[in-house]
Amino acid sequence: MSPGRRSLLSLAVIAIALLATWTAHRLEPPPPAPPGDAVQPVLDVAAGDVRAIAVRSWQGALRAHRTPSGWQVDEVRLGRGTSPPEPGTPVPAPGDVDQTLETLVGEIASLPEIDRFAPDGVRARDFGLDPPQATITLELASGHRRTLEIGELTVTTSALYARVLPGSDVFQIGSLVFNNIAAALFRLRALAVPAPAEPAGGEP
Repeated sequence: MSPGRRSLLSLAVIAIALLATWTAHRLEPPPPAPPGDAVQPVLDVAAGDVRAIAVRSWQGALRAHRTPSGWQVDEVRLGRGTSPPEPGTPVPAPGDVDQTLETLVGEIASLPEIDRFAPDGVRARDFGLDPPQATITLELASGHRRTLEIGELTVTTSALYARVLPGSDVFQIGSLVFNNIAAALFRLRALAVPAPAEPAGGEP
């Protein structure tokens, strides 16, 4: 075989190999979506649509609403047993209040659903949802409200039971939600009103 023909044959083999590689690439199924893309938020609301938030838990209580100029705190109460702010603790500036509440609302609005199932006759009390140990209500720009009730730890203690009213399905959510609440209460503690005093021994 002449050198010229050998060169043409080599080029043909290379072209066939490149065509086979391109075809295989086109036929290869797309990679699976990153885990974060499959996460479904429990409340399924946009943080920017939230006009007011109300939180009540064993850690304390917080109520605030959004105004044209920023967030306005309506109530901060620290849970019983929580040390009051030290004298001289500075009142948070409006910018700090905005940042604290924007962070909390964003974390609650994007709270991921770990699992979801129908209770199938199991009492809400068995999930720690009657009564719940925490309630978070978001008021939306549309006027609708979404209320998240948080119950007890799951059997594996790796998550919390929860439900979104008025639905009946039970969710599992991460326990870091209590860290988010605690962080907001701590940053706004200088605005807190004193917690009710514990009744004296023997008093009802």
